[in-house]
Amino acid sequence: MFCRNQLKVFKVLLGLALGAWLGVSAVTAIAVEFRPPRRSIPARREGAGTRGPACVQGEPNLTVLLPPTNLGLTTADYPQFFWFVPQTRAKSMKFSLFQGDDQDPTQQLIYEQTLDTPTAPGVVRFALPKAESAAPLQVDRDYFWTVTLVCQPDDPSRNISAEGWIQRVAIEPDLAKALATAKASDRPQIYAENGYWFETLASLANLRCENAGNAALTKSWVKLLTSVKLGRLANQPLHQVCPSK
Repeated sequence: MFCRNQLKVFKVLLGLALGAWLGVSAVTAIAVEFRPPRRSIPARREGAGTRGPACVQGEPNLTVLLPPTNLGLTTADYPQFFWFVPQTRAKSMKFSLFQGDDQDPTQQLIYEQTLDTPTAPGVVRFALPKAESAAPLQVDRDYFWTVTLVCQPDDPSRNISAEGWIQRVAIEPDLAKALATAKASDRPQIYAENGYWFETLASLANLRCENAGNAALTKSWVKLLTSVKLGRLANQPLHQVCPSK
């Protein structure tokens, strides 16, 4: 008999096989709706802090791309993080990663990096660097991450921050086997069905980068973000997401 996770993988692969048998294009067949795990942790995925002409103009505010549980799972030791940067006068933003728990989120600073803000509102991607300065995420451990718009370097109280959680989990053998043989265009759906948020987002972003202007992939991105109550960001442009050519 199938266990629950084996059954989920089987259902995904069956759906993909049926799509191929019906002659449906792998790209146009993508319909990514994320199913987050039940666990949630208190956090503030939308920015808080001083607003107004001093830093941020208009809506939406600074927002980390996470499900409403505020927790995303990853299988990666060095995952990729995504967030939305609003129209801002801040010249820089700071990414911080902590090892901790819900009782003490900022227990230990693991990594911190200052980045330039984009010149226009949009979604950005940041890959945790594989370097001595950034230790790989450990399996089954919670990490707290924050993004801060540095509005006034000499007055941190005027900065705007958003925050969330990430947990690295060991990938199950059946899922690893399914992913190893799956097409790149099928992977976002497989990851989404199994609750791996960071891989769902990164794999779909990669497809959009490789197929710029593809309407089916844009629709999939909109559906994915809408499924986690981030629909207000679904049509925002992608900045610092695709590799520079």
